[in-house]
Amino acid sequence: MEQTQGKGQQGARWASETGKNLTFSVLIRDIPSEITPFQINKVISVSIVEWLKQELQIQAKIKWPNDILSVQHKLAGILIENSFSGSVFSHSVVGIGLNVNQETFEGLPKAISLKNITGRHFDLEELLLSFLKVLENNLRDPFRVAQDYNKHLFKYNQLTWFASLNGSFEGLVKGTDKEGKLLLLVQNELLTFSLKELKWVY
Repeated sequence: MEQTQGKGQQGARWASETGKNLTFSVLIRDIPSEITPFQINKVISVSIVEWLKQELQIQAKIKWPNDILSVQHKLAGILIENSFSGSVFSHSVVGIGLNVNQETFEGLPKAISLKNITGRHFDLEELLLSFLKVLENNLRDPFRVAQDYNKHLFKYNQLTWFASLNGSFEGLVKGTDKEGKLLLLVQNELLTFSLKELKWVY
């Protein structure tokens, strides 16, 4: 349950104390041919949030595209590497990092763990098996699960500040498009943004 070369979005490192957190990868294959890579992202993100709420009674949100927040701090992160056979989407390798029993995060003021939230110590293997059951069940109907992404989206239908190369601006979070770009209503204009184009300010 330890990864020594953990990666995050855009090459960021995932810092994890040995033996205190869940850092694992899951191979997802035999999925409907018409499903898109971003729908896989949605299924994984929604599955983590649903599992936290249903099994651990912990409130959580998805900060686009796939960070998992609790009390506005990062509890988990996801990195998905997709493979194609020609132009056909074939499978995904999903890396998940969940902060569990680690209590301090040097240089990461926005990080939090299950133990920070609950005061409890968790068995890593039990958590992993519990989550995999939820994920396995959700993968049986991925299109239904993907539709719940906006329901769990951080700041959905709320005005939020963002930072870009052109400065800070305020936008109303309206979900995502089919390619996974963030939809923001900015001064009555619906705009799309990729991950590299803006940063959340919260």
